[in-house]
Amino acid sequence: MSQHVVVVGRGLAGALVAWKFAERGCRISWWGDGESGASRVAAGMFNPVSFRRVVEVWNASAHVASMRSTLLAMEETFGMQGALMHDVPVVKVFANDAYRQTWNDRWATGHGVTQWAERGQRAEALAITSLHAPHGVGKVHAAGWVDVPALLDAMEAHVAANHTLVDSIWRVEDGLPNGADAVVDCRGVGAAKELSEVGLEVNPNHGDVLTMSTDAEAVQTRGHNVNNGKWLLPMRQQDGRQWWRLGATYSWDKLTPAPHAPAASALKEHMAGTFQGEASASWAEARVEAHQAGLRPASPDRRPMVGPWPGKPEGVLMLNGLGTRGVLVGPAAAESLVNFWLDDTPISPEMRPDRFKSVRARFQD
Repeated sequence: MSQHVVVVGRGLAGALVAWKFAERGCRISWWGDGESGASRVAAGMFNPVSFRRVVEVWNASAHVASMRSTLLAMEETFGMQGALMHDVPVVKVFANDAYRQTWNDRWATGHGVTQWAERGQRAEALAITSLHAPHGVGKVHAAGWVDVPALLDAMEAHVAANHTLVDSIWRVEDGLPNGADAVVDCRGVGAAKELSEVGLEVNPNHGDVLTMSTDAEAVQTRGHNVNNGKWLLPMRQQDGRQWWRLGATYSWDKLTPAPHAPAASALKEHMAGTFQGEASASWAEARVEAHQAGLRPASPDRRPMVGPWPGKPEGVLMLNGLGTRGVLVGPAAAESLVNFWLDDTPISPEMRPDRFKSVRARFQD
């Protein structure tokens, strides 16, 4: 007889956990409280390269493979082939010659990051004439974005047709719902207070994202996402204008998901120096079509928290703390949780909630 799993939280984490359990033949009840979370604001970008130190992100190869296989399976099931996952390379604008040298040194040493990227080059070599990049650019070819709102809508429709959607509030003190074999808490920042009581932190990271439009021909990135400390993602052309997503801000002192008004001008101004000539003039006239914001759930070490809820009965589980790389790390984290519960496969110590001393101090064996 298949297990009945209650998944709480209708964001990206909840969608991935529900999907992975359903793939294994479980009956799913997907609970939500009607609140719109950060997942519906996020641009959903994935990038296996950390630009700060020019290294691979944590467990990049495994996470990229899991992300791709998961999203392709979802697209096929939902009849949305090519509509959820979009491969869009990133060009990193080098800030100075020292950074360019650090980037190119990775090829001299055979660093693992080279499997995802290309040596530094001039923007003109990529036919991108809009960019002002005197120190060159580095291209990451294994990057892109996921249409997270479309994924969530499709998953809700799939669960409604084949499982059960429940509009209900759950708190960890409620324990295992009646008739459920397991409950998985994927509430993100909504669980922050309860998590703090057991020694876990999910720090709300406020992020603003803009939807912009420019003249369709004046600003061209040749299908590349541009990163100069912020990112500019090309979306579509409509009515003679090019539409973009621009972001993001990172703030730890704003505790509500409301857009921060000064962020719009700050983001636009930050990107302005990246353009030259006609593109620079067009960017000065760019329109802000939408301004959205959300609170990302970030763990102290930026890795997800996956496994049993500390101090709670068997069957009360969690997946939280996906942070800014949720699209990339979420599928593997969800699969790890499912394999733990159904197959008793150990969860990596890098993701278990009890990796933190603050938790172990409260729940000594």
